[in-house]
Amino acid sequence: MKKFLSTLIALLLLTATAQAAQPVRIARLPIIIRSTMPDLDTRTDLEFKIARALHIPLNKTLNYAEYLPTTDCANALSDIWQRLRAADKKAKLAEAMRPLAAELDADIVVCPVLLTYNQHEMYAWNDVILDSTARAELIVYDRRNDSLVDKKAGQMFHDAYHPRGTASALAKICFDQVIKATKLRELIMAIRQ
Repeated sequence: MKKFLSTLIALLLLTATAQAAQPVRIARLPIIIRSTMPDLDTRTDLEFKIARALHIPLNKTLNYAEYLPTTDCANALSDIWQRLRAADKKAKLAEAMRPLAAELDADIVVCPVLLTYNQHEMYAWNDVILDSTARAELIVYDRRNDSLVDKKAGQMFHDAYHPRGTASALAKICFDQVIKATKLRELIMAIRQ
């Protein structure tokens, strides 16, 4: 019986070691801005939202995932995007995710996009009217099961000035919505299991 238990424990340890030797490779692109450039604080907050959604507790110790350098990911996407656009002017960014995953040998690709970011203040009588718009897109490709999720969210505000109506606040709401809609956190947390 002791010999059987020893063998079983050894097999379990070998299996755990084999699984740990193959971490999931995650390619996270920096936020692609296709609109007016937000201020540094807003860009930092949006990048932080994506980073938090991709965070795996104890990853440095247990090595569940390997995060590829964002500059390498961005350079590879730029090359692929140029080729796609040269072949088809109507190509969509989501079409670049499969070739990008193949080129980087990534299991998961995360591509956040800020589509719209506008804010205008108008003065009417004694009030300041704030007119703000923000739209975001999040593309998540999982090469392990060839699933591509592309979600968009938008927010608008047109009323008397309020801090929650700024383009910065609306962009943060949009990013929260696309992170939730793509189920990015659930996908990342499933890596641990």
